[in-house]
Amino acid sequence: MYPVRDLQAFLNGRWRIARRISDARAELMGRLTGWSVFTPSADGLIHDETGDLNFGAYRGPVTRRYHLIADGSSTGIVRHADGRLFHALDLASGMADILHACGDDRYRGRYRVLDESRFTVSWQVTGPRKQYRLATLHRRAEA
Repeated sequence: MYPVRDLQAFLNGRWRIARRISDARAELMGRLTGWSVFTPSADGLIHDETGDLNFGAYRGPVTRRYHLIADGSSTGIVRHADGRLFHALDLASGMADILHACGDDRYRGRYRVLDESRFTVSWQVTGPRKQYRLATLHRRAEA
């Protein structure tokens, strides 16, 4: 793993993303390709994700926004666009395991920083309403 000393500096900028989706409940596989852009804000970074999703019968654009409140070191708090807490994040070791409860659903995540230009994020989601896996590779865009 690649340790991250300054989370904000590491994430800032444009990343190309490729995501695999496996939904066991719906028995569907899918893919998303697009961009993950981290833009400085007053207290951290705004994270905008845009892409083209192929999942089941759906073929089209998708967007998502998060707010990363960083403290200047390897740690931060990730919030949904509406301000709800998602999870804490500490990439000092280059890896972080996440557990997030959303009602009765459980989100188990793992961040892995491979080097200065690549990191992965994977999620396994289980519960009465959901049963899926996401695996996303982020590659830093050329300047």
